[in-house]
Amino acid sequence: MSAGPWDILTGDAERDRRNVSILMESVEALYGTEDPGALLERALDRAITVMGAERGFLLLEQPGAGLEVVVARDRAGRPLPLGERISRTVVEQVWRTGEPSLTMDTAHPATHSLSESILALRLLSLMAVPLRARARRLGVLYVDSTARAREFTKGDLAVFKALGGIIGLSVEGARLMEERAEKERLLRERQVARQVQQGLLPKALPVLEGFDLAALGRPCDETSGDYYDVIPLAEGRLALAVGDVSGHGLGPALLMASTRALLHVLLRVQPDLVRVMTELNEQLARDMPDNAFVSLFVARLDPAAAVLEYVSAGHNPPLLARADGRIEELPRTGAVLGVTTALGFEASAAWRLAPGDALMLYTDGLYEAQDAAGRMYGEERLKASLKRHADGARSAGEVLDGVVGDLLAHTQEVPLADDLTCLVLLARP
Repeated sequence: MSAGPWDILTGDAERDRRNVSILMESVEALYGTEDPGALLERALDRAITVMGAERGFLLLEQPGAGLEVVVARDRAGRPLPLGERISRTVVEQVWRTGEPSLTMDTAHPATHSLSESILALRLLSLMAVPLRARARRLGVLYVDSTARAREFTKGDLAVFKALGGIIGLSVEGARLMEERAEKERLLRERQVARQVQQGLLPKALPVLEGFDLAALGRPCDETSGDYYDVIPLAEGRLALAVGDVSGHGLGPALLMASTRALLHVLLRVQPDLVRVMTELNEQLARDMPDNAFVSLFVARLDPAAAVLEYVSAGHNPPLLARADGRIEELPRTGAVLGVTTALGFEASAAWRLAPGDALMLYTDGLYEAQDAAGRMYGEERLKASLKRHADGARSAGEVLDGVVGDLLAHTQEVPLADDLTCLVLLARP
């Protein structure tokens, strides 16, 4: 049972005033200590001083490791080796039962069931109490002394038990504050990362003679592993790019930022898309972590000739809605990036775009989105939606809004489980 104020009241007015004063001073000493390490040291020093002990040990439950000594101190406030010998038998009994322990006169083992470690230390007195916060077990507080220093009493145990309750709440409070601070720090980092990432996307899509562009990037977390881009090239040409790093969140977002930077540099100096993708893959295969990869579609558009050619590194096939109602897929021409340099890439044939044709580049978050029943939106629904909204469309934004509207009508209130990215190119009728 956890200690309450009545546990330290003995009926002796002078002693009761002293005990209450000790506990109030302990609350004041520990209150407001936010650094967990400093709190543990201060709490243990307080316990040693209050109890007149020679040594003290604070043990906490560690994930996957059980109960371990995290702080060990002597009465002068000096740290002791964490491996210093203590009675593990008593500590484990207190941890298992949740009941405090007072062992006196340990020089007479016949009257006590004690481990050899106690006898080897020639201790005459030790106390151990559980540390709790509400119903949660945190650890064990332990102090001991030799005969010359102090022999603990049942009255001491009552105070020590109450002190353990104060320390347990302080430790839990510091842990919660640390978790909150860590969450706030991660949130700030993600917000900064999102701002940086959003700054890497095109701030404005170019205005083209005979063509119209629209794009959408919607992360399912603060940051996204998806990427779209429109990159000016020589002689009035444009590069259209859509990519997807495996996973989502901060790590994939950083990988995609690196991929974008490399792609921009390579497109400036290398006109051959196959060479661009090959060199990009060599860089990523060397630097990316295991089990990570990037799918990337990069096309070069010549607006004057209305011709598009591309290289697709394992990316889901873009859809081309022809003005006559046909839906065509632009197939992959190579494997995903970042896994191996053993596989090569090929350039596509030239694709001619006629007035009224609508090309949609997208990531798999578009067709893998699910409704409340777990039904995936699917490629067939996506194709039907694109065909319907491209028919007679006057702008790329009209096509994009229609397709995304159909998707959200399918998912209803279900949050997206993956990043959603889409780029639409419409050849004006």
